[in-house]
Amino acid sequence: MITATLLRLCLPPVVQSLSRWHGVNFMHKFAAAVSAAVLCGMVFVASVMARHAGEAIKDRYGAEVALYTDSFVAPLVQELATRSTIPESMKKDLDNLFSPTVIGRPIVGFRIWADNQIIYSNSQRMIGERFPGSPSRTRAWRGGVSAELNELDGDDDVQIRALGVPILEVYAPLRQTGTGRIIALAETYEIAIDLAQDVKSAQASIWLIFATTSGLIIFFLFVLAGRGASELGRLGREKDEVRLRVGSANRRISEMNELHMQQVGSELYKGPAQLVGVALLKLDSLPPSPTTTAASAPAKSRDVEVIRSALTQALEEIRSLSESLVPSSVHERSLAETIGLAVRRHERRTDMPILLEITALPAQIPFSVRTCVHGFVREALEKGCEGTTGHAVRAECCGDLLAVEVTGKVNTEQARPTHNQQWLRTFKDRVESIGGELLIKAMPNSVSYTVHLKVHELEVTP
Repeated sequence: MITATLLRLCLPPVVQSLSRWHGVNFMHKFAAAVSAAVLCGMVFVASVMARHAGEAIKDRYGAEVALYTDSFVAPLVQELATRSTIPESMKKDLDNLFSPTVIGRPIVGFRIWADNQIIYSNSQRMIGERFPGSPSRTRAWRGGVSAELNELDGDDDVQIRALGVPILEVYAPLRQTGTGRIIALAETYEIAIDLAQDVKSAQASIWLIFATTSGLIIFFLFVLAGRGASELGRLGREKDEVRLRVGSANRRISEMNELHMQQVGSELYKGPAQLVGVALLKLDSLPPSPTTTAASAPAKSRDVEVIRSALTQALEEIRSLSESLVPSSVHERSLAETIGLAVRRHERRTDMPILLEITALPAQIPFSVRTCVHGFVREALEKGCEGTTGHAVRAECCGDLLAVEVTGKVNTEQARPTHNQQWLRTFKDRVESIGGELLIKAMPNSVSYTVHLKVHELEVTP
C-alpha cells in the first residue's frame, strides 16, 4: 500500500521531467551532457587539489615544529641511544624547553616515545603508558614527519581533546648525533587556529577557482549550443521551405498532367467513341444490297457480324480507357466522393461488394491529391488486390496525417499477389512526388496498401 502511494506521488514528476527532456533540442541536450561531465571532473579535481593543498600547508607547519625539536630537543635526549628512560634532570630541562614563553608557540602537549611507550610527557599521568602502533608513528619511525590536524585518536590526552579548538599533532624523529639513527619520537600538540583558517582559506580559494572555471565553461557551452541550435533551426526551416516548394511544384505539375489526362479522356470519349457508336448504328441500319444473291448473303452477313463485333469491342476498350483516365467529375468532387467514385466503378466491373469506411476527411484537398488517391484506390483494387477477396477501403485523418488504405484477404489456396508490379512502382513515385509515402503490409491472411499524406503540407489552390 505504501509502495503504491509512493509510486503515485513520484511517477507524475518523473514523467513530466522526462517529457520536458524529450522536448529539448539536441544541441542543448549535448551541452547539458558535456556540462554534467565537466562538473563531475571539476568536482573530482577540486576535491583532490583542496586535499593536497591542506596536506601541504599542514606539512609546512609540521616541518617547522620538526626543525625545532631536531635543533633543541634531540641534543637533550642523546642518552636514549643507550637507555630507554629519561632522568629527572632531563625532564626538568624538557619542561623548561617547552614552556610557552620559551618556545613562542601555543604548545599544549609534548611527548617523547620509545617504541610504543611514552617515556616523557608534560602530563605526568601519561608517562609509562603503552599504545598500539599507528600509521603516523610508523611514518615518523621511518624518518618522515607526520602532521595531523583535528585527527586526535584514543591515545591523546582527554584534556587536549576537551579544549574544543583545532589541534595540530606532529610526530618528528629524534636522531642520534653523528650516526643519524632514530632513537625516539617527539610528539607535539599545538593550538592551530590560524593553521585551520589557512587550510580553509586555501581550500575555499581552490573551490572558488574551479567553480568559476566550470561556470564559465558551462556558460560558453550553452552559448555555443544556443547558436548551434539557432543555426540548425534556420537550416531546418530552410530545408522545410525548400521541400514544401518542391512538393508544391510537383503537385502543380501533377495537377497539370491530371487536367491534361482528363481532357484526353473526355475528348476520347466524345470523339472516337461517338464515331464508333455512329458506325454501329449505321451498320445496324444498313439495307441489303439488291445485287446480293442468295449464295453470297451468308458470307456478307458473317462479314457484317465480324465488323460489328470489332466495332463493339473497340467501343468498349475506348470507354474503358477513357474511364481509366481521370473522370471529369473528380474536379468538382470532394476527397470522400472521389474515393467512393473509384470504389463504385470497381464494384460495377467485378460485381464484388467492397467495404468502404470514410471518417473525418478534410474538405479542402488539392485536385492533384484527389486524382492521385482516385488512381491509387482503382489500381490497388484492380491489380494490387487481384486474386483476393473481402476488399475494403478505409480513409481517415488523424491529426495531421491523412491515411487511405486498401486491403484484401488472401485465400490460402491461391497464390499471393506480388508487390513488384509496374503499377506499384509508378504509384510509389507518384505518391512521393506530392509529399506522401506508400506502405505495403503483407501478412499471411491479408495484404494492404496504404498512402500517408501530411495535411499541413498540402497546398490548396483556389
